[in-house]
Amino acid sequence: MRDKILITGGAGKLATELKKHLKGDYLSRKDFDFTKPITLKKKYDLIVHIGAYTNVKKAEFEEKKECFMVNVYGTFNLVQHYKDIPFIFISTEFATNPFAVYALTKKLGEEIVHTHPNHLILRTLFKPNPFPFDKAYIDQYTQGDYVDVIAKLLAKRIKTWDKKTSGLEYLGTGRKTIFELAKRTRPDVKPNSIHDYMKETGLFVPKDYE
Repeated sequence: MRDKILITGGAGKLATELKKHLKGDYLSRKDFDFTKPITLKKKYDLIVHIGAYTNVKKAEFEEKKECFMVNVYGTFNLVQHYKDIPFIFISTEFATNPFAVYALTKKLGEEIVHTHPNHLILRTLFKPNPFPFDKAYIDQYTQGDYVDVIAKLLAKRIKTWDKKTSGLEYLGTGRKTIFELAKRTRPDVKPNSIHDYMKETGLFVPKDYE
């Protein structure tokens, strides 16, 4: 019998690609605001929590409270409500050293998910395909890939998880720089440094996921 799966963040880039490989109830924030009391009547066999506040710049300067509300409290709300249902949480690979607001909220979300008796935390990073920017970092490392690639890997991992063994894993295609990743789909991309970007914007950019 096929599992009944609830996928949050159903209108996001990752969920949109995941739909091609995995059946489930993909609920957007319009359908399901998980920061509010949960009133869904349908019973599920698995929760896949993709939904998140992801605007890194606004999280740092304008909307800290909203970022914490969605990524921390919203995760807490889901974990509490679905404490008896196996739970997969999609985090950022930069949660290891969370110096910026967005990464910090994902790290706190991980700590909440650790309290769930049957959980799997997947740290990842994904980019639109093709790479959408003129420049890419030569000094930022990732295990991530393009969103269509990560969606396939995620679908496979969801299907193979035994829903009993809790853990934290990285989901990706091996260590590389963002510049190396960008060159795969945009050969004319120019090299850039995280230090130049931080000077220009005042935003902290993590160098490595390790």
